[in-house]
Amino acid sequence: MIFAELQAGTKVLIAILCIVGGAYLLTLIINLVFVFSFKSMMKRDNNGMRVALSAKLDILIKCQEVINANEIKITEKTAHSLRYLDTEDFYDAQKEDFLNSTKEMELVEREISGILNNRKLADNDEVALLKSLLKDVNESLKTLYMSYNADILGYNYWVRFPPCILWFLIFKVKLKKNI
Repeated sequence: MIFAELQAGTKVLIAILCIVGGAYLLTLIINLVFVFSFKSMMKRDNNGMRVALSAKLDILIKCQEVINANEIKITEKTAHSLRYLDTEDFYDAQKEDFLNSTKEMELVEREISGILNNRKLADNDEVALLKSLLKDVNESLKTLYMSYNADILGYNYWVRFPPCILWFLIFKVKLKKNI
């Protein structure tokens, strides 16, 4: 009833506002779908990294056993790192523990890989298998890191998408960091 009594210009203005509001609402819904999709993909990649990093740690520990069995010494720092690296640190790639543990594991791997290339171990089949497993895990990790970082780029883009950025700022949604 009230709508029928309005002037033609007012009706057009209300119709335009409804269309613009509907388009904005649709944009916001699409934006949220993308944000939650990228967040889900990041979680999937993070779980894959956790599994791969845990497998890598197990392989490095097995390498240490083989090295010790062949009466070759590793540094005390590397032995200490292998004893105290914890798979719990690999649960969230956005935490400082994750970054510190992965860097420490890279240092351990560098030393152990150097020892595995020792002439004394060159003909050992178990060493060849461990090197192959380590290579496969590292390739898998590289793929997971690239996928995770690509998902972070998508997530950060949609969180800062101009028509919807205000909502994410109001709810204090933070940007994610690449690893």
